Amino acid sequence: MITEHGIIPIPDHYTCIIDLLCRARKLEEARNFINKMPCHPDMVGWATLLSSCRVHGDMEIVKWAADSLIESKPQNPASYVLLSSLYAAKGKWNEVAKLRKGMRDKRVKKEPGYSWIK
Repeated sequence: MITEHGIIPIPDHYTCIIDLLCRARKLEEARNFINKMPCHPDMVGWATLLSSCRVHGDMEIVKWAADSLIESKPQNPASYVLLSSLYAAKGKWNEVAKLRKGMRDKRVKKEPGYSWIK
């Protein structure tokens, strides 16, 4: 991008590449791309990868991505909730319990959702 177009990539550009690789079912390539990025993916990049892994059933990359996300943002409940949902969908209830215990131990709380509809 820099040499051909004179554009310095910003984090959104990297997130788009992650999305494109995930949509093409190239999850391992997406992981390699993330490992070579000069910055860490934002929440959208990680969520894109995690969602694609859920759709395609790649629990190895799910674990790696979730651990990376939790390590970078340990107080963000969205990371835990997304991973917990993925484990539950696969019937890995022991993993769900460990994750929820970890949330309690770290005092990470998910705020309940609200609706304007009555």
